[in-house]
Amino acid sequence: MTKTVKPFLMLAIFFVLCFGANKAHAQYDPSKVSSKAKAQYQEAISAVGLMQFADAEKALLKAIVLEPRYCDAWLLLGDVQREEKKPSKAIESYSKAILIDEEYCGKRYRTIAELYAAEDKCQEALQPIDKYLALSKLTSAEKIQGDHLKASYEFRIAALANPVPFDPHNLGDSINSRTRDYSPFITPDGSTLLFNRLLNNGAAGNEDFYISYFRDGNWTRAKNLGNIINTDNNEGAQCMSVDGSYMFFTRCNDKRNMSSGCDLYLTYKEKGQWTIPTPLGPPINTGDWESQPSFSADGRTLYFAAHRSKIGSGGADIYMSQLQADGKWSLPENLGPTVNSMSDENSPFIHPDGVTLYFASNGHPGMGKMDLFVTRKQADGSWSKPQNLGYPINTKDDETNLIVTADGKTAYYASSMGKGGNNLDIYTFQLNPEVQAKPVSYLKGKVLDKKTNKALGATLELVNLNTGRVVREAESNNIDGEFMFCLPSGEGEYAIEAVMPGYLIYSSHMDVQSTEENIAHNADLLMEPIAVGANINLNNIYFATASAELQKKSFSELFLLVQLLKENPNMKIEIGGHTDNTGTSEDNLNLSQQRAESVVAFLKSKGIAEERMKAKGYGETVPIASNETEEGRSKNRRTSVRILQ
Repeated sequence: MTKTVKPFLMLAIFFVLCFGANKAHAQYDPSKVSSKAKAQYQEAISAVGLMQFADAEKALLKAIVLEPRYCDAWLLLGDVQREEKKPSKAIESYSKAILIDEEYCGKRYRTIAELYAAEDKCQEALQPIDKYLALSKLTSAEKIQGDHLKASYEFRIAALANPVPFDPHNLGDSINSRTRDYSPFITPDGSTLLFNRLLNNGAAGNEDFYISYFRDGNWTRAKNLGNIINTDNNEGAQCMSVDGSYMFFTRCNDKRNMSSGCDLYLTYKEKGQWTIPTPLGPPINTGDWESQPSFSADGRTLYFAAHRSKIGSGGADIYMSQLQADGKWSLPENLGPTVNSMSDENSPFIHPDGVTLYFASNGHPGMGKMDLFVTRKQADGSWSKPQNLGYPINTKDDETNLIVTADGKTAYYASSMGKGGNNLDIYTFQLNPEVQAKPVSYLKGKVLDKKTNKALGATLELVNLNTGRVVREAESNNIDGEFMFCLPSGEGEYAIEAVMPGYLIYSSHMDVQSTEENIAHNADLLMEPIAVGANINLNNIYFATASAELQKKSFSELFLLVQLLKENPNMKIEIGGHTDNTGTSEDNLNLSQQRAESVVAFLKSKGIAEERMKAKGYGETVPIASNETEEGRSKNRRTSVRILQ
């Protein structure tokens, strides 16, 4: 849902423009205008109020015949001709007024520049905007706006001369309808598309969500998301968590929740069904306008557009809020003046790489109205100078609501190209390399009961073994056990850990490598039910070479074991130490015993009673892989847990 500003009544605009000009004039004196000319001028003002522009023009031409140096009449005539879509005549009228008295009428240089620009004559617009900026009595706001217009004209000249590659493809009639289809969102694995559709045109149009799935190389015919989420109110501007289990969206004028504006809502899947949406509440929602959420891949940061009347930069701004340990949202933080201008910024989309933010703005140099930009989060948390995506991606019309898939280069957005007007379809295209995001890989699979293959709804964490920090969190679906999370960019060692009541902890190891492509990693996690004799391997317990000294990257997994034992106070376990066949059998047996004892000592230091644990070294006697390869020997060097009671 894009915030729109309705135009003021024409009469009010003309009064401001005509009588709000500088009164310290030297050549033009309104008091000396004849009464007959003034009568024609007043007749024109009345006609403008009735939207009778042809009659207004006739009256003004009569006034000018009576008083050729009647500046106010020339200015109003230019306004009328502008409304009548006569830009050349409007420019001529404004220019004549300026020639009579530049001090009184000079601010219309800006209007002349805007008329040239609207006709794609940006080169011609530079001279009048320069003259506007040279005026001595501009306010600071007028100076900023004038500088912005000049920068935009210069940008448009360069952009039109240097178009970027752009080959858009319509998603076809399984997605696009005869009405407006827009605001696409796609999960990182490219399997699910969620978007908005206007069910009927006009002021009474109702926005609903539609969903489609990518099957056998095509999108399935989109279906209404259903009446749990879709209502008679407008729902739109949505995003999902990486795994598609949480959905943030915008709802406006929701009387059931006593909302008269647009607020952010949350719904999630429970047993395969969406729950009744609830508003996020403060500090996210306020009495102002909040819309267009975008949720980071790590599940910690919500970006959104909002109009904060007291603390914003001017129009709509982009904000971010952090999900805190207690499940509450932090006070929203404005992204600052590098991103947010004195005009409007909206449609934020944070790419799964966590650093590349796409958004729309009419406050940075662009093609005319809302343009699409990209900015990147720096190491110190600041944002880079926004970069316009270029022409013809951006045009003199509005472009908003762009998303980019996990590969970093495939974009989706809505456009009226091919239809005209405001009848939007969803398109996809490839981004120019310099505005692409980093490709992001993802891990996808199922969590299943090892004995029965039953789907489990477990809690999963991806832990950076070097820092001990949880970098990704997810929950597997309790209907089919499916889960998915994006992997961090760059290289690193990570533990995949899963916990669920009634089961032993699950752990595995993953080395993430830097890549220029997004790669799908698939893995089914088989969890062992708690029972006497149940046995698991702890795959992220590490010791110094030929030593029983635990390394710090073992702690994350050991703390999970501590948690398991505290939640099951009657459980007794055996910690087993295992080695490969390198060295003598006696040395291996002694080393494995010492390592098992080190683990027991760690658990004891965290409050687990010693009598609940037994350390047992097996040396090289229980291999699970061949000792003929390094990979096999690595698997044999392990720590195991077996339930004794």
